[in-house]
Amino acid sequence: MVASNRASKKLPFPGSLYKDRNGYYIYQLSYNYKRKQVSTSVKDYKLAVQTARKIYPNLFNELRYPTKQSITFKKLIEIFLKYDHNYSLRTIELYTDILTRFSKLKKLPPHPTTRSIWVRTINRVINWGNRQGYLTDQIKYSINETNPRTRILSSEELQIFKDHFTPCIYKNICMLSLLTGARQMELLSFDLSNKFDNYIIVHTKTKKSIKKKAIQLFDAKPYINKVWSVSRHQLNKYWGTEKSKHINKSGLFQNLQFRDLRRTFAVTKLLEGYSILEISKLMGHDKVATTELYLKPFEAIMITAPLVSKMQKTSDRPPL
Repeated sequence: MVASNRASKKLPFPGSLYKDRNGYYIYQLSYNYKRKQVSTSVKDYKLAVQTARKIYPNLFNELRYPTKQSITFKKLIEIFLKYDHNYSLRTIELYTDILTRFSKLKKLPPHPTTRSIWVRTINRVINWGNRQGYLTDQIKYSINETNPRTRILSSEELQIFKDHFTPCIYKNICMLSLLTGARQMELLSFDLSNKFDNYIIVHTKTKKSIKKKAIQLFDAKPYINKVWSVSRHQLNKYWGTEKSKHINKSGLFQNLQFRDLRRTFAVTKLLEGYSILEISKLMGHDKVATTELYLKPFEAIMITAPLVSKMQKTSDRPPL
């Protein structure tokens, strides 16, 4: 459940009202350092106050006299998936798939990234159940942070990619990611009406909301000349098919993912003399610490990267 940090007017009884990202009011009550939130399922403030007034007595008793019910994790999953969390449809589908498969397999997948996603989802259900007064037989998993990826395109791979990948709209999108550092979904949702001389405006998703972001084009201007309607599946299929044509025993194009184009962009800018702060802004990271983690395997490059003057980089980019 995602709520804004700004509360509505003070209520004539304990608690607060907040709007979630869909515009519905959330009633929140705190007691003895414990907190509970319940959706009022209405967008009108006056109706929300009336609903919250009815919810308040029961919610207060739950906080003052907590009683936890012991249930199996399978049953907790059913309750969790039926609850209105105001999640997006895609998030609901992801949680349903992960939790259904885990309840059948009773084990985590071996792939470290997939395992981390499963662990976070399972722990989220257990934490939510504790807040709702449920005890379950499933213990929380420890979250083992995986090592950051170091895969970027080599000079040979870059040359093959530019010269031999089949020219089409999919290649244009790949080139945009390589030359601008834009995320895949940012490019797929791009609207041609948001194109300017040296940058484009895209929608980017953060932890709390969806906001707009300016992406500097650098040398990618020629690749934005048509409106495209491309799905993520189509783009990934193109990338996988073209990559497989050039995979060999020497490791060329092996273990290479689409998102490595974005990392290649970051390392390239680092070599050109851009600061970590500038790269962080170009990539759309909320914190510089995220960029530092992103480039942690390349610390030696951070030290030896040549100093490039502002004039050499560009003189007409939009302000960061």
